[in-house]
Amino acid sequence: MTAKPDALHRLVQLLLLIAAATTIANGAFMLVRPLDWYVFVPTVVTTGPPNAHFIRDIGLAYLGSGLVLLYAAANPVRRWRAAIVGGLWLTFHGLLHIYEVAAGICGPATFWADAPAVIGQPLLVWIALAIILMRQRAAAGTT
Repeated sequence: MTAKPDALHRLVQLLLLIAAATTIANGAFMLVRPLDWYVFVPTVVTTGPPNAHFIRDIGLAYLGSGLVLLYAAANPVRRWRAAIVGGLWLTFHGLLHIYEVAAGICGPATFWADAPAVIGQPLLVWIALAIILMRQRAAAGTT
């Protein structure tokens, strides 16, 4: 990133903050109220009976990813590395959902209902990373 924050710097920061806040909120909800979370997300009930321990395990993954993304948003020097680490689990989780639709494990309606959270969060991270990469390439080309 440039020394002085500009509009693209702020956009990257905003994208990472949105991904971080929604990921942390979801993880915290899963940890504190796992059975309420299970009922709150309508597509989850179609996957089988609730398991509070398993929901909390996944909540920890969300919380960890969100905290790393929050760090990425706050630290421009380490931003791209932290964004990759914070977005990695979210990306794999989203890819799992895509695989399940492709393999016929779940239907397209379930996928589209889950997509804003399951695909949206990692997509925000990857858009932010693409902007960072384009800026680095542009800066390298001007020197």
